[in-house]
Amino acid sequence: MVAGRRRRRLAAALIVASVASCDDAGDWSNRDRRILQTLTLTHLGPPPADPSNRFSTDPRAIRLGKKLFFDRRLSGDGQRSCATCHQPDKAFADGLARPAGTGPGGRNTPTVIGAAHGQWFYWDGRRDSLWSQALIPFEAAKEMGGSRVAVIHTIAKDPDYRAQFSALIGALPDDRWLDRLPAQAGPYGDPATQAAWHSMPLPDRRRVDRLYAVVGKAIAAYERTLTLEPGPLDRFVDALAERRRSDAHRHLTPSQRRGLALFISDRTRCLRCHNGPRLTNDGFHNIGTGKLEGAGALDFGRVFGLRAFLIDEFNCRGVHSDASADDCHQLRFLNRKDVDHMTGAFKVPSLRLVSKTAPYFHDGRFETLDQVVRFYNAPAPTADGVELAPIGLNDQEIADLVSFLTIL
Repeated sequence: MVAGRRRRRLAAALIVASVASCDDAGDWSNRDRRILQTLTLTHLGPPPADPSNRFSTDPRAIRLGKKLFFDRRLSGDGQRSCATCHQPDKAFADGLARPAGTGPGGRNTPTVIGAAHGQWFYWDGRRDSLWSQALIPFEAAKEMGGSRVAVIHTIAKDPDYRAQFSALIGALPDDRWLDRLPAQAGPYGDPATQAAWHSMPLPDRRRVDRLYAVVGKAIAAYERTLTLEPGPLDRFVDALAERRRSDAHRHLTPSQRRGLALFISDRTRCLRCHNGPRLTNDGFHNIGTGKLEGAGALDFGRVFGLRAFLIDEFNCRGVHSDASADDCHQLRFLNRKDVDHMTGAFKVPSLRLVSKTAPYFHDGRFETLDQVVRFYNAPAPTADGVELAPIGLNDQEIADLVSFLTIL
């Protein structure tokens, strides 16, 4: 037993020594350097093209989308806009565990900076484009609490909006058509709003939907301009690649370098989900945070988000998409049969800007990065399907890993 304890202490000492060796910028192995190169924004490039949105890079759409993003009149009570939850001075998040819209929100607000590089949107991936995602909050009862017909009314009555929309898609419908529409109507919302929507003739509903889709596409065009900027990690890796040892030291402290070494190590397995320049694989994983039973609001994650995406009228193959069927890779290669394994899985968030976007996880359960790391370090026993295993970091290693995360 004594010999066993000695072996364990020796193994722990060797691990610490290995990580500590990376305190010297010249001691990173070739493997480490290759991995580090994949994490820099140098390899990110511009946001990928969105074939489903023909306006995605149109300067006119960008200007229009910015105005829509900050316009409170588009909410049901005139008090909220997209920027209520995506605040520029808070890295386009809101600093709350859950958003405070017209009612308490169900999930934490992620940043939209760099979101144009994503493949799925919302924590459960219920939308496959920035523009289709942008349409949900206007009609969500606990977000902006409005309706798509009310949004079109507001736009049509504003001379500046009319001019901008006309420049983008041609003249908006005349007042005679608008006057016969209900003030509030849409397929979501309270029973009166839904009843008004279904009482409208089908051609009118289709026309509203076409205009509503343009609203989302313009907002997405603006959001594509919210790009990530290089930070200490990028500058450290660039200096390391050029073997500028003293310059590399200047960008990260010894603790941050040790934390980075842990982050890319096989021991922590962080790279399994948090890889690439945005430090996310854009996938869905079950880490035991879903609410699958008991009292309170249940949250099954991706399993229902996937089903919602498949029936979404604004998805890549929907009638309002500008893409061809061959462009819609998510739909073409999606496994539609075995989806139950996605129960309790949520989207992996980017770790870029992570120190500015607390609280953390889909339900905002953790206030600090220290709490997050400790959760992964020693996860509580949970049901089958959870992908986490204990890591076994000591307090100093946890502090080093947190120190590294704060510079992202």
